[in-house]
Amino acid sequence: MKSLELVFKGTDHRIKNLRLKYVNADLTAEEAEAIMVKMAATKLFAKQDVELYATPVSATVVETTKTPLPGAAG
Repeated sequence: MKSLELVFKGTDHRIKNLRLKYVNADLTAEEAEAIMVKMAATKLFAKQDVELYATPVSATVVETTKTPLPGAAG
């Protein structure tokens, strides 16, 4: 499964990660940056006067593969 991992810096200068599943894996860096800027501008995510996703830092597509253990049932 592929997911999009967005990394932001909050107004408290701490790094926050947001992982979204079922994303377009063909997303370009410019598109991802534009989305992150829009998300930060909404100031939707806040906790006790701290904007959690204030400044976009990076975006990556993460691919996860599940591999069963040898001899495992299921």
